Amino acid sequence: MRQMRTKMIAVVLALTLAGTGCASASGPRVTTGPQPGSVEVAAMAEYAQKLQVGSKVRLDRADGTTLRGTLMKATATSVVVQKNTRIAEPIVEVPMAQVVRLTPEGGNGASTAKAVGIGIASGVGAFFAILAIAFAASGD
Repeated sequence: MRQMRTKMIAVVLALTLAGTGCASASGPRVTTGPQPGSVEVAAMAEYAQKLQVGSKVRLDRADGTTLRGTLMKATATSVVVQKNTRIAEPIVEVPMAQVVRLTPEGGNGASTAKAVGIGIASGVGAFFAILAIAFAASGD
């Protein structure tokens, strides 16, 4: 009786997977990111021109590559970036039609998590200092 029940459950599960398409080999049904050409070029150009020249940026291209560097110039047709490399390289001009995302990067190293960590560390240090003073004073 127990074996028959186990076989029945296995058959039901197999039919459920086959029926819903979970086991199909048709590939993903959901797109995984922006498709080339789906970004409005005029809006991207307007955004790029509002960024401050000399700021650190991350530029994602339509072919999937990423470029990190300093924004040198942004026009309606292209973005010019100096790559962040140890050895100087020529500037890179990327046509605006190939720009998928242009993100400014904060390079100053100050973050909320860092500030919270410093605050906690100083609070713990102050607590132990007060505790040490209290023990020293009570010992007399």
